[in-house]
Amino acid sequence: MPKLLELKSTLNLPKTAFPMKASLPQNEPRILAEWEQSGLYQRIQQARAEAPTYVLHDGPPYATGSIHLGTGLNKILKDMVVKSKTLSGFRAPYVPGWDCHGLPIETQVEKELGGKGKVPPAEFRTLCRTFAARFVDQHRRDFKRLGVFGQWEKPYLTMSPEYEACIADAFLTFLEKGYAYRGLKPVYWCIYDRTALAEAEVEYEDHTSPSIWIRYEVTQPPADLPRHAGQKLYALVWTTTPWTLPASLALAFHPHFEYVLADDDHGNTYILARELVGKVMQETGAVLRVEPKGLLGKSFESARFRHPFLDREVPGVLADYVTLEQGTGVVHTAPGHGADDYRTGQKYGLDAYAPLDDDGRFVEGLPEYKGKTVFEANPAVIALLKSRGALFAESKLQHSYPHCWRCHNPVIFRATEQWFIQLDAGSANVRPPKASPLRQMALEQVPKVQWTPAWGMERMRSMIAERPDWCVSRQRFWGVPIPVFYCDECGKLFDDVKALHHVIEWFRKEGADAWFRHTPEELLPAGTHCAGCGAVRWRKENDILDVWFDSGSSHLAVLDPPGTFAAGLPWPADMYLEGPDQYRGWFHSSLLIAVGVRGAAPYRQVLTHGWTLDEQGRPMSKSLGNVVLPTEICEKWGADLLRLWVASESCVMTLSDIRTSAV
Repeated sequence: MPKLLELKSTLNLPKTAFPMKASLPQNEPRILAEWEQSGLYQRIQQARAEAPTYVLHDGPPYATGSIHLGTGLNKILKDMVVKSKTLSGFRAPYVPGWDCHGLPIETQVEKELGGKGKVPPAEFRTLCRTFAARFVDQHRRDFKRLGVFGQWEKPYLTMSPEYEACIADAFLTFLEKGYAYRGLKPVYWCIYDRTALAEAEVEYEDHTSPSIWIRYEVTQPPADLPRHAGQKLYALVWTTTPWTLPASLALAFHPHFEYVLADDDHGNTYILARELVGKVMQETGAVLRVEPKGLLGKSFESARFRHPFLDREVPGVLADYVTLEQGTGVVHTAPGHGADDYRTGQKYGLDAYAPLDDDGRFVEGLPEYKGKTVFEANPAVIALLKSRGALFAESKLQHSYPHCWRCHNPVIFRATEQWFIQLDAGSANVRPPKASPLRQMALEQVPKVQWTPAWGMERMRSMIAERPDWCVSRQRFWGVPIPVFYCDECGKLFDDVKALHHVIEWFRKEGADAWFRHTPEELLPAGTHCAGCGAVRWRKENDILDVWFDSGSSHLAVLDPPGTFAAGLPWPADMYLEGPDQYRGWFHSSLLIAVGVRGAAPYRQVLTHGWTLDEQGRPMSKSLGNVVLPTEICEKWGADLLRLWVASESCVMTLSDIRTSAV
């Protein structure tokens, strides 16, 4: 039988040693090692040494845990921008950085120690530094595995001496210009971590709260309020925070809302907004008969009311923040437990009263709730209202409530002595700054920046326009201490900025640990004395700065500082590129610090990418434990598959997209 002809032998096919399979998990590490050994990134920078510079300034991730898919997405996008600019003829250096201070790292170290307060502060800081350095090394390895080029051998770290000195120097600039002040104001407070929180450190989650309606007896009605013989007259108030009632110092009415008298079947008459009568009856089951004549809320400014369980009379006050969305149109006001309440209290001379300690425990009050935490006190206060005949109705309400970004426990508003950065031109208790108001300068800079997507401009503008003064102090250890002192004799704040800059030199030599190693007399110039009483003994400020102040100072530390991380990089940056949460985070703090120190925005363009989501539509987060690890993808399919996916997804992704594209 003749041998069959193999048709392929009749074809002139090319021959190549190129493998049929890419084998990316095996080949990529070898290629990356060759690039690193040959100094490819450095050679690229040298080749572009005379070219115009383009700076994408890296937003620092926290040096905790493993990088997740969202972190990998961010770094790959930055790498694509940097490399595309390099190919376009620019010198485009990339200086990566890490946020090494703050609560996320403290929390992890405390877990390793088995609780809080196990070691002295200086030793605790050393453990935090070691912890952060460990994860910087891990992150650096993983980012390099993704093929990201950069100055990996000399990144910027917020815990390095030169960076910590830059942070402290920026704060002293704010102090010198009159922006920084210490005052008693209500701030977000985590009773579990025992520290103040900034707005950017608060996340809203579902929470079930008591929903109660309370009677405040009228002791001095407005002159034009009709009265009926034998009827007891009450203002009807609604709240979801019964624990704030011990600090209730006023009842707020909207000056332009119409309020009416509503009678029940038991000889009681209630004051509430006309438009909310039907809703109150629906939610409480009460039957109320509304009298035809009403009067405007401004009439109640002269009224007085009896506190439902304390020996206290409270005044009627006027406030525009009272709404008709829910409640009764009458708002109990506790200036020590709310931002709006505090401003009303300042207007009417009310104390910012908050009888709580750092654990959120009542330190004074009636036996029913004294010694209890705020959430433990809720049922006790409700029972007290019942016993005093002041509880009109009660139920439960599931709603969105502020939680701590780290421990995910509910937070409270609590008036405490804190350091703030003022945004406006002073107030009744705060001197105006020596420079232009910070809010005004920031708002002027927002339209000068190119925002991508375009809606970013309005988002940033509204956030700057509506935000309160920035609380920058934290009651923790791992961070940059606020570099001020108080006289040991008279307690006067020492605010000689020239002398305080002596501390900055210590920080440059030893880092912020110098604050814990040396006495105040060593840190200050020799012979420093109190301008008030002449004493020469000092005590240090115990608080540290907000980590958002740390990361928001990165443009000052990295761009154009002589002889530090990347001398010669121009300020401002050409681009900031991060996720949408940074409008209230890094974009925000960077802008405020930049206009406060240099009078302009730190970036020319801000580009926002989308989230990586899990199957339930939740953003991937290390704290939620719903992350996909890029290292696993690299081990199974290779980094180039992940980079190809990032390039093809237009930065809007879900976990199902990843699984589908991976399969």
